[in-house]
Amino acid sequence: MTDKDNEKKENKKQDQLMLTTQDEEKTTENMNQRIENNNGIGSTESDNGTTEEKEKFSFSALKYSQTPKEKELFKRLSFILSILAIGIFITLYFISPFSKVDQIILSGVKKSNADEIVASSKIKSDKSLWEQYFKKSELSAAIVKENPRVETANISLEGLNNLKITVKEYATIGYVKNGNDNFEVLSNGKILKEPVQDMGKELPLLVNFKEGENLSEFLEAYQKFDDKTKNNIENIESLATKTNPFRIKFRMRDGNEVIGLSTTIADKMAFYDKIASEMKDKGVIDMEAGSSGVFSYPFKKTESTETSESSSLEQADLVQ
Repeated sequence: MTDKDNEKKENKKQDQLMLTTQDEEKTTENMNQRIENNNGIGSTESDNGTTEEKEKFSFSALKYSQTPKEKELFKRLSFILSILAIGIFITLYFISPFSKVDQIILSGVKKSNADEIVASSKIKSDKSLWEQYFKKSELSAAIVKENPRVETANISLEGLNNLKITVKEYATIGYVKNGNDNFEVLSNGKILKEPVQDMGKELPLLVNFKEGENLSEFLEAYQKFDDKTKNNIENIESLATKTNPFRIKFRMRDGNEVIGLSTTIADKMAFYDKIASEMKDKGVIDMEAGSSGVFSYPFKKTESTETSESSSLEQADLVQ
């Protein structure tokens, strides 16, 4: 082998080595480029995430970036708008039908004239509800003053715009006869001026009574009677004199008569049933004598025998 041939072989080896080196360099370059590309994608995503966080932070900063002056101004503006809204609402309410009385409702009326009660109250429909409501004490007093049968009157709000008048009436305890007419006697001692056509059969007729001390004293005693005793009284007559204005006489429905004084009759009438059951005949039970004396005698006895045959019961005996 010649020197030329050796030289050619060495050149071929060098060429192959150079090609191998170039290929490796290209492969390295490709790998580096891929890595750079991947790094570029990652950094883009990272940049995007950072941008979103920045936007969120910027939005939060905008949301809470009011200064103290702006906050104070906002509060004042809110307060002014609230006052304006309330004012508009109140104005609309007072020009609406809801601010006026729609109906007047009556409760507790039994014998009184409903129209007279409403008229005396001075309450008007389609007029200011609150103006009349806040005068309820004055209006209630006018009802009581102008209606003698009414004991109390109370005005209250019913529903949205109705006013309710609730009254309590004095009870009728009897009738007074004047000429051919009968007039009601109330539990407060008032005698009504309007005559009644139909008298309650369970109520007594009062004779010779007038408004005043003797009637008021009797009514005070009468209110202490139990219902059975009241229902048994048919007629009550005043036997008042200048020296004794409280003398009275009962005519009972069982046929007996009772004489007594308004000042002591309430305590003694509690023993009426016991005394009446011991009487053999219908007669008079005299409860006038003293604070404890009670005498009874039949109607048919003459005056001369009444004293000798009358039975005298002391208060101590009655209690037994």
